[in-house]
Amino acid sequence: MKTLVFAAAVALSAAALLPAATVAEDALYEGTWHTTNRKLDGTMTCAVKDLGDNKWNGRFYGVWQGVPFDYTVSFSGPSDKLQGKATIDGADYMWSGSFNQDEGRFKGQFGGNRYSGHFDLSKKPGVAAGSR
Repeated sequence: MKTLVFAAAVALSAAALLPAATVAEDALYEGTWHTTNRKLDGTMTCAVKDLGDNKWNGRFYGVWQGVPFDYTVSFSGPSDKLQGKATIDGADYMWSGSFNQDEGRFKGQFGGNRYSGHFDLSKKPGVAAGSR
């Protein structure tokens, strides 16, 4: 279960990346992930931290089937070609994604040796990442 949550977090991390010029502070996104090899969909929140030089941290958190999860994932790339790798609960995951500034959305795909799927997050307007 934690592996699925991590996969979603990784996916969301990829989706939650913004160019350094766009993000002066942390941004908060929320949405759903969907697995394609097993029905384990859910809702999650991602706080994105711009580290500069096309490097990012995404903190994905929420509750899945009554169990809280909280993962921080590193990723890199420009907003239209985000990528990341992570190992969660012993499972390896890779993801790719992009951010559409005009729509305020992050979308991506994830795959690994346990779960694969996609995610779609929306920017939470007027909410700083640290104020949840």
